[in-house]
Amino acid sequence: MVLGLLLLTVPAVAYAGDTRPGRLDRWIQSVVDHTPAAARDSALALDWLGEPTGRAVLVLATTAVCLLAGRRALAVTAVVASVLTAVLTTGLKYVVDRRIHDGFLSYPSGHTAAVAAIGLVVGLLLADLLRAGPILGTALVLGLGVLGGALMAWAQIDLTAHYPTDTVGGVGSALVVVPATGLLIDRLRRQP
Repeated sequence: MVLGLLLLTVPAVAYAGDTRPGRLDRWIQSVVDHTPAAARDSALALDWLGEPTGRAVLVLATTAVCLLAGRRALAVTAVVASVLTAVLTTGLKYVVDRRIHDGFLSYPSGHTAAVAAIGLVVGLLLADLLRAGPILGTALVLGLGVLGGALMAWAQIDLTAHYPTDTVGGVGSALVVVPATGLLIDRLRRQP
């Protein structure tokens, strides 16, 4: 969660109220701009997963897999964390007030946060099912969360829907919300 707070707050402070890309944004955008044109369909498909319908499908599928695996608390975490991640990213857009393309609020990327959050939940599920120890478990959870976030970040940057640093804030949002939600649900479950 500390890493998530850093990824979320540092760019938020650096780019609050801004309407232009920063130096890092321009550099990353120039790298992503070299993506082959044939990859555009993949970017659009990934982008759909961050839209309301795609996000609902992703959350429902993840919840169903958790339930089939007998992990009810993790299924609840998938739903609650997804909703809270959406609330956080939407609310922060108004606080940070960073804008792109004719004034659209952009920081943090809700699309990136949504897919990173699901990646973290899937990582938690795999770590539990594989009975991974703390090192392997952490690697699975962080690895899948960052992989999901990175894939969506690439799509958002390729489609120029977000500045690259907006996507960093999206991953940070997921890294804050998912563990906090999981811990809260575990505590509530253990209370008599």
